[in-house]
Amino acid sequence: MLEVRRLEMLLEVGRTGSFAAAADALSFTPSAVSQQMCALERATRVLLFDRNARGVELTDAGRALREHAEAVVARLAEAEAELHVIGGINDSRLRFGSFSSATGAFAAEAFKIFGERYPDSELSFSDGEPYESIAALSANELDLAVVFELDEWPAGMDYRGATVCRELQLECVPLFDDPLLLVVPAGHRLADSRPVTIHQLADQTVLASPPWHRDFEKVCRGAGVQPHLDFSCRGTGFEALQALVAGGRGITLMPRLALGWLREDLVVLPLEGAPIRHVKAAVFDRPCRSSASQAMLEILTGLTERLGTAAEPSVAAERPLDPVYAA
Repeated sequence: MLEVRRLEMLLEVGRTGSFAAAADALSFTPSAVSQQMCALERATRVLLFDRNARGVELTDAGRALREHAEAVVARLAEAEAELHVIGGINDSRLRFGSFSSATGAFAAEAFKIFGERYPDSELSFSDGEPYESIAALSANELDLAVVFELDEWPAGMDYRGATVCRELQLECVPLFDDPLLLVVPAGHRLADSRPVTIHQLADQTVLASPPWHRDFEKVCRGAGVQPHLDFSCRGTGFEALQALVAGGRGITLMPRLALGWLREDLVVLPLEGAPIRHVKAAVFDRPCRSSASQAMLEILTGLTERLGTAAEPSVAAERPLDPVYAA
């Protein structure tokens, strides 16, 4: 019978591409990991790894086993969490996650409110990208997380386009839609257009980056427009993108939540057909949801009720947005 611990090691080796790196992540010695993986190969009677000078890669058999291992580990984590809830072990614990612009806009306030209402609760907070929170939820390291996804980019996909984990066990409760808005220098020829159409971007250089670029490219293809997409600034934060736009590098799109503090030399404009981030609260899809998760979900829903209306791209902003949107 396959041992769960060895399956967990297989997942880590597959993720890191190295016995040594997996050992470091799991607090084992490299030789111990190597021995356990050899034992796993003996148990399965197939070659699971291609060993080379650069490290190790999963074979076809290894990749097949990894898929099953992901499902096994996730189901065990789900079973453990559900039993804890039934037994009342972690009903007062809330491990809460969010992404940065949501944290600044409302999630930090939700965390504060929860702590004030339930002062005896065991609370922890983690700020990360949506795919990091999805992975943490699947590994039973978080109880609830605020995430977002786009039509062409699921929450469980990292910014290189790789799916980090399966989302089948998760329930995503919609909170509101966060449209991307066009950001241009104050003196730009489009600065007085309300709204801007995709066709007006045909001769523009657009600073593009994951995760919204796929949705934007799809809209452009549908309109028969081919703006110049500049991917040379990938991984750049929103404040840095504002500086690049102000410096004449190009124009860009930013989610409304990320525009809490807009530079005075920039203008934000609604763009017809712009990508939209769908902001959601992700929790395990199980019959017995903890009362702590349910309480936080109710707090989040109450705090974000007006964001769905306020986030509609019907007006342009030429000044910092209301602090509730600060990111």
